[in-house]
Amino acid sequence: MIRVLIVDDEFIMRQGLRYMMNWEQEGYEIVGEAANGKDALRLIEELEPHIIISDVVMPLLDGVDFSEAVHNLYPKIQMIILSGYDNFEYVKHTLLNGVVDYILKPTLNPKELKEVLRKATERIPEYRMEQNTGRVSYASMMERYLLGMDRELDFAQFAPILSASYFCLYAVNVNQENGSGQSLSETLIKKIERELQGFSNIETLMLMFREEIVCVIFGYEMSQRGNLRIKLEKLNGQLAVLCDSVFGVVSHSFSRLPEVLDVFGQDIMKYVDKGFYYPGKSLLILEGKKTEEEEAQAPRFDFFRYNRLLSARQFAEALDMLKKYNEEVLACRMDVYRMKNQMKNMIFQFLDLLSMENDRKENCRYEFFKRIDQSRYQADYEQAMEEIMEQLRLCFEQSVLSRDDRMDKILEYIQQNYQENLKLEDLVTEFNFNYHYLSAYFNQQMKEGFSEYLNRIRIEKACQMLENEDIAIAEVSSRVGYSEQSYFCRVFKKITGKTPSVWRREKLNE
Repeated sequence: MIRVLIVDDEFIMRQGLRYMMNWEQEGYEIVGEAANGKDALRLIEELEPHIIISDVVMPLLDGVDFSEAVHNLYPKIQMIILSGYDNFEYVKHTLLNGVVDYILKPTLNPKELKEVLRKATERIPEYRMEQNTGRVSYASMMERYLLGMDRELDFAQFAPILSASYFCLYAVNVNQENGSGQSLSETLIKKIERELQGFSNIETLMLMFREEIVCVIFGYEMSQRGNLRIKLEKLNGQLAVLCDSVFGVVSHSFSRLPEVLDVFGQDIMKYVDKGFYYPGKSLLILEGKKTEEEEAQAPRFDFFRYNRLLSARQFAEALDMLKKYNEEVLACRMDVYRMKNQMKNMIFQFLDLLSMENDRKENCRYEFFKRIDQSRYQADYEQAMEEIMEQLRLCFEQSVLSRDDRMDKILEYIQQNYQENLKLEDLVTEFNFNYHYLSAYFNQQMKEGFSEYLNRIRIEKACQMLENEDIAIAEVSSRVGYSEQSYFCRVFKKITGKTPSVWRREKLNE
């Protein structure tokens, strides 16, 4: 089943998509919804969608920035953009981020939706593998069960293909690239398929997980145990010739097929990405392996405190948290896929709240994420993270050094535009800041909020004008940026302790 995530700030649009067609009948499952790109990024790792349908205009994180983030962080996810007639400039930017296609909201219909979904589905590696190998439903049923999508499985159905006395699992991550950066996934998958045809007198069922892990269930008799071991070593060796970073895992053997769920969780998912921790080794055979090597409980990261430190611009403390957590996850041999994605997400947040030009931020993200993704072994990763942490330290120190100059420019801008309908969002756009960062930064520098400061500047200007008795109070109110005279009077009295008319009378009497 192809998993779909819907992202749109309009509830009625999300509901309309849900009921536009019979998703399950077409082979799709809507696994979640989000009202903006920021919330959607948090859901992606949890829900692991194959396809995202996203609006292009949304609050907090719009479709352009969201598509770029997805393209950088999750390049295998296929994106479809929803757009109005007047949003084509946005759409063009999303297409540069690898978006499959776009659909105009006003003309959206079931036929068009199915066609665009088909186009997106054809770009999913797992789908292509299923089409090319002609797999029967056995693989799909077993995959759903092992992934926890189905709680129960009728193992009697597997008697025609898995009826041996003993079983074991072999798994390998085929998400590999050659020296030129070209994907080797399909090459490795086809090689496995061809080699499995030579496993005579041994039962096989080939599965695919996370769009990158090939897992094969083998059924065999005791007399074939040695032969199976030789064939597995040969298969893995041939994959290693095609790609030297291949790392295969052979599980413990078991005698009852219903035990497959426990073995899959304890052996395969725990170790299949652990080549990272075994430099120079291409095959890990767990039969007879002592359980003392099992990983410790992964530590919990205090995301609330981390975000609070970043929002308060306490970057040094946030960086210390990041360093300590990185050391802890390495010590407990955390799942590599999860560890790398968590670290990238936290670095993403760190950069997002730094006062840097957007182009520089994007360059840093690209370089940092590339270094993390390309770290094949723990030693490579540790060196990469050490250098990334140092770069982050330099970034926030440079940010601190340039504060006074930036603040002067912000205050000058307010002085020049106080009479307009000025909002904090205008400063965000003008000075290319993150909204929450600018709000906290302004408070810290000026010891008062943006609204309080703006009101004070306006009332000071109003006081100067009120000394001229020819200008009506309503005119003064309008000139300093207040559209309602009553509101102007309330603010004036709050700051000066007097109404505008009393203040003027006293000044003129003086």
